[in-house]
Amino acid sequence: MTTAFPTLLAIGRSRLLFDSIEHLADRGYPFGVIVTAPESAEYDVSPADFEQLAGRLGCDYFLTTKAASAEVCGALRRRGVSAGISANWQYVLPPSFLDLFPLALLNLHLGNLPDYKGNATVNWAILNGENEIHANIHRMVADLDAGDVLARERITIDEVTYVGDVLAEATRVAPDLFERALTSLAEDPGACLVRGRVEGLRCYPRLPQDGLIDWTRAAVDVARLVRASSRPYPGAFSYLCDRRVVVWRARVAPTTPFLAVPGHVLGTDPDGTRLRVACGAGAVDLEELCVDGAPVPAAALTRSIRARFSNAPIDGGP
Repeated sequence: MTTAFPTLLAIGRSRLLFDSIEHLADRGYPFGVIVTAPESAEYDVSPADFEQLAGRLGCDYFLTTKAASAEVCGALRRRGVSAGISANWQYVLPPSFLDLFPLALLNLHLGNLPDYKGNATVNWAILNGENEIHANIHRMVADLDAGDVLARERITIDEVTYVGDVLAEATRVAPDLFERALTSLAEDPGACLVRGRVEGLRCYPRLPQDGLIDWTRAAVDVARLVRASSRPYPGAFSYLCDRRVVVWRARVAPTTPFLAVPGHVLGTDPDGTRLRVACGAGAVDLEELCVDGAPVPAAALTRSIRARFSNAPIDGGP
């Protein structure tokens, strides 16, 4: 940090925010308050980790879903906080809270802003066949993800990119992105790389049941669903007779012309590690499977070409 900067708030959850706080603190940025909330199942950083970090940095610490509480706002004023960073905060921040930051409250959002606002943006981008997504640092305003972007980094998406790959890359680039944005803000309080706007594609949350595979879809769509639903999320899934099978990895299979009902097993590869399944158009190779929480090789699941996946349990064996 080359320019003295006011005391910061950090608010949110996830490894991405945790690593960004540590990076900025190491660079000399002062933090006065850290606010977090209960972690989601996919996170590997807990409130206890944030509490320990706050202790090391001498920050006030709050575990709450109500960031605009009198206690938090009082701490912000007492500490002289005038700017902040945010990531993965899932609760509404009212305008009265945003007004406490005369410089800016900066949020990291994954999406091709001004499109892909809202929730599950990486999942939706993969499902829609996007070839890129941006990690953006934008000003938080009253409207959802509508503030000006101060820094951004392009993350490539291709036919072998999984949601976890994008999240890992975002976690890697986030600390530097926050630093770039804060540097721009210090040098020019009106800094703007991409002008924000209220209009744009809005994304809504995806639920675990949305991972159910519809085998009547084209193979490219089934493969995208698997990649968009994979770790750290619950995974795409289907049923083989009475067994619920989670599919962690899959790809579009090279095929010769064939006729088969969607979901039908076409066979395994010679070493029994991949299971080929018919789709509405084309086929996919299922490369990593799980039953009852345990990995299952394709050949152990079935070698029969009389087996068929379905969207609900069916009694009987393959």
